[in-house]
Amino acid sequence: MQEHTLVIKTENDWKALVLQNAKPVIVDFYADWCGPCKVLKPKLHELLAQNQGKWELAIVNVDIEELQKISSQYASQGIPAVYLFHKGEQISTFLGNSEAKAKDMAAKAASL
Repeated sequence: MQEHTLVIKTENDWKALVLQNAKPVIVDFYADWCGPCKVLKPKLHELLAQNQGKWELAIVNVDIEELQKISSQYASQGIPAVYLFHKGEQISTFLGNSEAKAKDMAAKAASL
């Protein structure tokens, strides 16, 4: 299930895999110690599998030191913080473990 996930470990990964991606990308900002993140992550993977390549899922661990700038920009209000990007533009976002919001975002991503 997770083999189709984009793992962001550097700013170059962020630029290449999220901002320059031709497909819509849902980005999940999480931390290993975050309980709600652990609950949301499998839901996002399930939605990704259901959408069969219409969009991509990128995972950003906010605890990776090299990603502090990106994490502070997008996850400063808390985690999990989930964003939808398309062609380098931020389309939508939500905070917290919300399956309904995740489903809405996945539907929006699939329609782009």
